[in-house]
Amino acid sequence: MDAGFAVIVFFSTVAFVFLLVWLVVIVPQNRARKNQEQVVSDLKIGEEIVTVGGVIGKLTYLNRDEDIARIEVAKGVEVRIIPAAISHPLDFMQRVQRDKRAGQAKPGAK
Repeated sequence: MDAGFAVIVFFSTVAFVFLLVWLVVIVPQNRARKNQEQVVSDLKIGEEIVTVGGVIGKLTYLNRDEDIARIEVAKGVEVRIIPAAISHPLDFMQRVQRDKRAGQAKPGAK
């Protein structure tokens, strides 16, 4: 086997591994990050939310410029968090189910 062929095989293998990692790891992470950003951007003050730590509370303040939010976890008790710590609205699964049903009810929807 000559050295030129070995170099081509080596670089082809490296390129294939890079492509595989990109498709299996990076693309799904980017998709999940965009979905999470969309969920947080759709939040409104007064909604019940769940944090990534599992704390449930009502969103009382959200300032994306200052990167701060407050949630009320009990009457008169507010906790400051960063918006990235918000996982989803408490009724997130009901919203997903409702959106699926609405998509199925539309003519021509898949």
